[in-house]
Amino acid sequence: MTSRDVKEDSAPAEQVEESATSFDRTIMGLPVLAFIPMAIIALVAVSLTSERTGMTAAFAVVISLGGILMWVGNSIPYFKVIGGGVILCILVPAIFKYVGVMPGSIEGLVASFYDTSGFGEFVVAALITGSILGMPRSLLIKAGARILIPIIVTIAVCFTVIGLIGQVTGVGAGYAIFFVAGPVLGGGVAAGAIPISEIIAQNSGGSAAEYLTSLVPAVAVANIICIIVAAVLNNAGKRHGHRFKAFNGKGVLAQGVRLPEATAEKLQSPTAAVKLAAMGFFIAGALFTVSNLLSDLFPVLHAYVFLIVICALAKIFVPMPQYVEESVDLWYVFVANAMIPAILVAISVIAINIDEVLSLVSDPGYMAMTLLTVVIAALVAGFVGWLVKLYWIESAISAGLGLADFGSSGDLAVLQASQRLNLLPFLSISSRIGGGLVLVALSALAPYLL
Repeated sequence: MTSRDVKEDSAPAEQVEESATSFDRTIMGLPVLAFIPMAIIALVAVSLTSERTGMTAAFAVVISLGGILMWVGNSIPYFKVIGGGVILCILVPAIFKYVGVMPGSIEGLVASFYDTSGFGEFVVAALITGSILGMPRSLLIKAGARILIPIIVTIAVCFTVIGLIGQVTGVGAGYAIFFVAGPVLGGGVAAGAIPISEIIAQNSGGSAAEYLTSLVPAVAVANIICIIVAAVLNNAGKRHGHRFKAFNGKGVLAQGVRLPEATAEKLQSPTAAVKLAAMGFFIAGALFTVSNLLSDLFPVLHAYVFLIVICALAKIFVPMPQYVEESVDLWYVFVANAMIPAILVAISVIAINIDEVLSLVSDPGYMAMTLLTVVIAALVAGFVGWLVKLYWIESAISAGLGLADFGSSGDLAVLQASQRLNLLPFLSISSRIGGGLVLVALSALAPYLL
């Protein structure tokens, strides 16, 4: 167990029994009866203020909404078992916007803050840097290359099975693969659905924008299904982790590797903790700027891919003082615990379109194929990963759900629901490199299926 594990996973998994009635009496460390009134005051104040930009008010809004929604979702019996808090953070702000009850000043503030501040990059850079530089070197070496095997097999099996289902049901293999399995496994909207729409337009004629409208619903609903599946896998690991060997790694991907002692548990001085966290903040930011530069020079790869490679190479080949590893680990802990609900709320406001979600839910055939794509991805990735000496649950989450979720933001939601945030680098590999492999496969199949 490391300090990278968030609060819900602070006890050994085999000792944790989900209670149907227990709930946390604090939000962000404050008593519920203190946090909620303060959050309401902040939200009302912003809603009565003319629309403006600024990270102070924006942080107050997203942390207020995220804190309350995460607490409510994780306090509802049985709903919390399927990631209730994460689901509420992803859906409720979007629903508020859809029905028109969200003040325009709040929506505009969150949108401008997210777009101009790079809030998503801020969170993901901290988590990737901390999770790689803070993980055992042996884990990185054993699992880094091995994760590609279940990713490749998962893509092949999903395309084959969903394509056959499409052919048998009459919608066509091309439709099933390009409008369901492809966008679900493609790594989100920007890196997946948009280039897939361009591939379809190039081979079928018409406007890529028109095709994109048909692709996005599958991506959005698949992300919600991924969150539910991740929470179910986490609960299954806690309750049935003993069913067979290497079923539950408790956050460790490769078999035969143990996590180090928690950094936070070793610190005695608050001053030392602040200094370490500040150092981790700087290191994560500095490495991300280099990754951004490399992505500008070589745009074929996303900055997150370069960040993963830089951190991995540094971890394997560069001897680092222990305090450096502890600094990025501690910064990871802060961001993971304080910012995950906030970023989920921000993404809900700016990226989740309820109209698109409803259009998919109203089509049972489309919905069934979307659900099957996610379930098949998790099952195949778990089994193939287990065959190559990865833990079943961790491989299912990393190589399966990492492919099928919403990209970087979906990775965070899935990992929050599964209580395995330290797996972020491996889900990033699935989202970015796996998503790239999906585009290559679709480009090769397009002349024959479209």
